Amino acid sequence: MIGLWNDTEAAAFGEGLGLRIYASRLLGRVPSLVLYGGGNTSVKQDDMLFVKASGSDLACVNESGFCAVRLPVARRLLERDGLTNSEMMRLLASCVVQHPEQRPSIETLMHAILPYRYVEHTHADSVLAVINTENAERIAADVYGPLAPLVPYRHSGAELARTCLRTLEEKAAGETIGLLLRFHGVVAFGDTARASYENMIRLVTLAEDYLKANGAWHLETSNGPSGVSAQTVPRAFHADATRFAHWPLVVRQIREPVAAAFARRDDLALVSQRGPSTPQHAVHTKRVPQLGWDVESYAARYTEYLVRALGREALASIDPAPRIVIDPNAGVFALGVDDESARVAADFYVHDMEVMMRASAHDRYLSAPEQAIAQAELEYGGFERKIREQANRRGESGINERQGHAP
Repeated sequence: MIGLWNDTEAAAFGEGLGLRIYASRLLGRVPSLVLYGGGNTSVKQDDMLFVKASGSDLACVNESGFCAVRLPVARRLLERDGLTNSEMMRLLASCVVQHPEQRPSIETLMHAILPYRYVEHTHADSVLAVINTENAERIAADVYGPLAPLVPYRHSGAELARTCLRTLEEKAAGETIGLLLRFHGVVAFGDTARASYENMIRLVTLAEDYLKANGAWHLETSNGPSGVSAQTVPRAFHADATRFAHWPLVVRQIREPVAAAFARRDDLALVSQRGPSTPQHAVHTKRVPQLGWDVESYAARYTEYLVRALGREALASIDPAPRIVIDPNAGVFALGVDDESARVAADFYVHDMEVMMRASAHDRYLSAPEQAIAQAELEYGGFERKIREQANRRGESGINERQGHAP
């Protein structure tokens, strides 16, 4: 991976938070590092932690996209036993001193506890293709050694922060520049914005080099079936998907050649059902895609998974309709509650397919435990509900206007 740092550009951003903004935008330019508000970055200044606000887009982030959190207060939160994520976010919100309307990243405690001025976290595809594997511990040790120790998977929040610190204390050495987060991504750090950013680029490049050396970098591609489009999927499938989603779903075909090749893999029924490259992707794609056009069977299995992982009450928040459908003869399709949601789901799944294909080329691809993925669906999945509520309000407004009433 080629670094994008430019001293002339950086000089225009000043120091401290300004350089944090500049380096964050460099990361956000690269879709193989972060997508749609993913990833997070921070800088420590005196007793303040400036951390990316939840949902802010690194590609265009500015000063208002960072929350200023009292660093000593954030660190003390880790002393609380049994701290839940909801309690953590509530307490963090109380120590935000700038832009209180913003919510600090759920990774705030990880940024606070790491003893470096600049910290960045991405979901780098190439790193995930290396460590989302059966033999991740051995491979990570071979590729990175003490440069970036492997952190066992933990759900985002206080538990992950504690595990990162423990791993750093037990395995870090003088040359350590980051951490590998199993099923989650990579963290880099440094005492300057440039050093931290370039450490991220170095860690990603090492993953790319390993994949190339092991015949796992080149992606198989294939032309999709001619004449197939989102308009030609079976009508019964579209009707059933809409019924289980309780909302009209938009269908979008994923036309990238890698998708057609993925749909025709001999091991599709195995590799595609192991889960996404990182749990947060499931918010848009669901934990696994539907294979073929039988929505009824897929919804039944997905309901069983949600109940098994979260309990029956989760069904009030998560519908069992598919968001990705794969058919070897037709290709790969994404679904969403509107066209933008379908496009976002498609983008996420393209990256997941690439990770699965590369990981499978050098080892056996694995994903996070199903309960962790279900938890991510539950905690981060409110965006569809907001879209539906907004659409309903627009519809009610239109009815009122047509009837001659003020909305």
